Amino acid sequence: MEELDGDEVRVSSRGRLAERDIVQFVPFRDYIDRSGNQVLSMARLAKDVLAEIPDQLLSFMKSRGVEPRPALSSSPLPELHRHI
Repeated sequence: MEELDGDEVRVSSRGRLAERDIVQFVPFRDYIDRSGNQVLSMARLAKDVLAEIPDQLLSFMKSRGVEPRPALSSSPLPELHRHI
């Protein structure tokens, strides 16, 4: 798992290095909540597993020369009214 994760060294296959790290492993046993709160356990697991996605997406877009578009407008967000 550590070899595939690629945090330290890029994975290679047939002499080609991977362009970026696209695998994130976490030790599942570290996310089992001893108190039995499975919702909290799964939320912590999801947070850590998905943590690398923003950097992976930025890396991919930069490698392809894709620039972000400017914001469409700076219109204020609509106000939310509470019904009491």
